[in-house]
Amino acid sequence: MHSNNISRFGIVGTGFSGTATLVHLVKQLVASKLDCRNIEIVTFEQRGDNGPGHPYCSEELLPTHLCNNQTYMMALFDNDFFDWLCERQHWLAQRFPHLIKVTHPALEDITVWQPDQDAFYPRALFGVYLKERFNQYCQLAKENGVKIHHYNNCKVLDGLPTKSGFELHFCQHEHSAVKQLEFDKVLLATGHWNSLNKAQYDERVLMSPYPHSALKNWFSQQLETQPAYGKRIAIKGMGPSGIDAILSLVDSGKFEQDPQGNVVAFTPDKSTRSLNVYAISRCGFFPAVRDRRIEHSFNYLTEDTFFDLEKKLGKRLALDDILHLIDEELKDASQGRIGWQEVAVPPFESALEKLKFDATLPQDNALIHAVLLRVRRMKFYRYLSADEKQRYDANLDTHFIRTAVPIPLLNAQKLIALFNAGILTSCQLGYGNKQGVTISANQISISCNQVCEPLIADGLIMAAGQSFDLKLHPDPFIQALIKRGELQPHQEVNYQTGGIRLQGHESYKVMRWDPITQQHQVSPYLSSFGVLTRYWQNERNFAAAFVEAAQSVAHNWVDYIYKKTTAQQRNTDQTKVHA
Repeated sequence: MHSNNISRFGIVGTGFSGTATLVHLVKQLVASKLDCRNIEIVTFEQRGDNGPGHPYCSEELLPTHLCNNQTYMMALFDNDFFDWLCERQHWLAQRFPHLIKVTHPALEDITVWQPDQDAFYPRALFGVYLKERFNQYCQLAKENGVKIHHYNNCKVLDGLPTKSGFELHFCQHEHSAVKQLEFDKVLLATGHWNSLNKAQYDERVLMSPYPHSALKNWFSQQLETQPAYGKRIAIKGMGPSGIDAILSLVDSGKFEQDPQGNVVAFTPDKSTRSLNVYAISRCGFFPAVRDRRIEHSFNYLTEDTFFDLEKKLGKRLALDDILHLIDEELKDASQGRIGWQEVAVPPFESALEKLKFDATLPQDNALIHAVLLRVRRMKFYRYLSADEKQRYDANLDTHFIRTAVPIPLLNAQKLIALFNAGILTSCQLGYGNKQGVTISANQISISCNQVCEPLIADGLIMAAGQSFDLKLHPDPFIQALIKRGELQPHQEVNYQTGGIRLQGHESYKVMRWDPITQQHQVSPYLSSFGVLTRYWQNERNFAAAFVEAAQSVAHNWVDYIYKKTTAQQRNTDQTKVHA
């Protein structure tokens, strides 16, 4: 139990979500002119560092693992990542030249490097930014009287409400004593999680392409088992994680570049010379390449919100109506060359053919991205019926993700070089293919749409999208909260859309089950956003949405302090009157 005079806030997870919340909480506290000496912020993180989290941790990545968005689209607030690159320009050039050279391979003199808002920088470099901003705002908090405590290399084990707050149980080491702390408010920012059951697979299957060191060790073991004829490695998933897995496998080889920095060929080394990599997914295509942003004037998707669009059109829009509007917008902007059909079924025979087309940086990709991103940001998914959501999740979201999450031109050139070197092959599983990948004691078999005979692989790397089924969440802390009813799966009619249930569409307060009233109620303590929450991936899976959520949570917490302080002052005044 802590003193009633102290307002203590807990942040479980200090990756992008947790860091953004801390930054905006400190910004709002400083701007509020509150007396911060009675405010305490406590963070919990399983890693040794705060800020990078899983996606941007340099120890888990290669320099060639690039952000899947340009600089101007990634920041804790405003255009801060680019501003930070400019602020720390000379220091970064001295300290991390390898992270800069990856994005600017034609740059001979690193000292003349100029940050580029439209460039795709390594995720490890974005991790450096997050770490610096985390530490900077912790120092700012301390300078304003806020007490800051960090528990790193720490596991939160359980959490339960008390008479005066929410108590977290945690330990910093495997055999250390369990500690308890009570909080006024807690943010669950636990980030990405792998729901695959390791017990279902053997050593031939790698559950994730991260960290790179684990993939490297796994691949070395695969080479040792049957080194005579090389290795056939399948990668399930052709999104950014799948591309990272491919680049990790061939890291010991060398990509050849022309004087302008374009990748033109790949030279394998001993371990990659006899390597065959099968990139497999339902659609069989990599995400689109996107370069410079474009300005597009909308003629069909004219409103900022889906609600306003329905109001303007005077009718409820079903899923097929939305697809029709997308089709009309694309055809109008491209003079009829592109419609929804070209998005759902790209008019290419293979992933290589599409990559070569994409590498010319056509305006088409930027246009498709602009249209589909606008639709997602209109948050249309929330207005769909349960049946429509199920249909969207099963068959359509993949097209939005493949278009909304671009890959850098540099990565496209590397993939083309690997195809040309005979190392990389793509495989389309198809949407109706229930078998896809079959794992038996003797072999890993891959059934593709394009070929009659299945492909046979020696090893398999899982790099596909995660499941959002809470029953499969591997964290004992999250499972304990679910079991106790502090977290509830989000369900609409008879369809569980995935993730936990929140108070409303624009709220990040968690809904809990009250065993006394036998009803759902808003948790007075817990908030959450990101992948743990209800269908986050369908309408908020971009950096600006994380920032918006962090600002909202911070605002609610600061408002709570105002009300608590006011109530305490009122009680003090009444005590003086009675005295």
